[in-house]
Amino acid sequence: MRNRLNQIKDELLLFLASWIGPILIYILGMTLKIEWVGEENLDILRKEKKSVIYAFWHGRMLIFTYSHRRQRIHVLISQHQDGEFIARIIHHLGFVSVRGSTTRGGSKALFEMCKKTASGFDVGITPDGPKGPGFQVQPGTIYIAQRSGMPVIPITNSAKNRFNLSSWDRFLIPKPFSKAVILLGKPIYVPAECTPQQLEEKRIELEKQLIKLTQRADNYFSHSHN
Repeated sequence: MRNRLNQIKDELLLFLASWIGPILIYILGMTLKIEWVGEENLDILRKEKKSVIYAFWHGRMLIFTYSHRRQRIHVLISQHQDGEFIARIIHHLGFVSVRGSTTRGGSKALFEMCKKTASGFDVGITPDGPKGPGFQVQPGTIYIAQRSGMPVIPITNSAKNRFNLSSWDRFLIPKPFSKAVILLGKPIYVPAECTPQQLEEKRIELEKQLIKLTQRADNYFSHSHN
């Protein structure tokens, strides 16, 4: 009986989150004044009619659920319970979730993502998700880039006025009416023929770019951009 009650409670929470979550994100996003930096890195690829793999830290996903809504971006979401919440919320914001991660259902999910990239969709991956360690790139993103031939665009965001949760990913929540910034890095190409050492070098390159971009984003409003 208790298990059944817990199941009902979980289903109710999921139902509420899947409808209230997107509304709250949309209202919050509408209040933000978002500045984009580095868009030329994406424009070059769009002129070549290329789809991209967006790579961003797990803790920076909130602003992107608003800024990239309704673009049918395919996002790799874990099969954990918190992944179910995220999957339902982003579904109503116009994303497509592919379930799996580097820990559960990983190889199947990576195969699915490779198939999606062949369909011409952009892809979104949190290379430090779903459980960390935070700010460390796992190899899955590089593997998908190698298999698909799609360039990886490191992307991050921050806000002038923000909360950072004490979770492993330091999840960022912008305060309403804050200035925000989205930074896009230089594309990373992973050739189909790569040695394990070259793949590791690409992984490190992505990690370094994301760390540097995120530091820049967090400091963006502290000096000359007030």
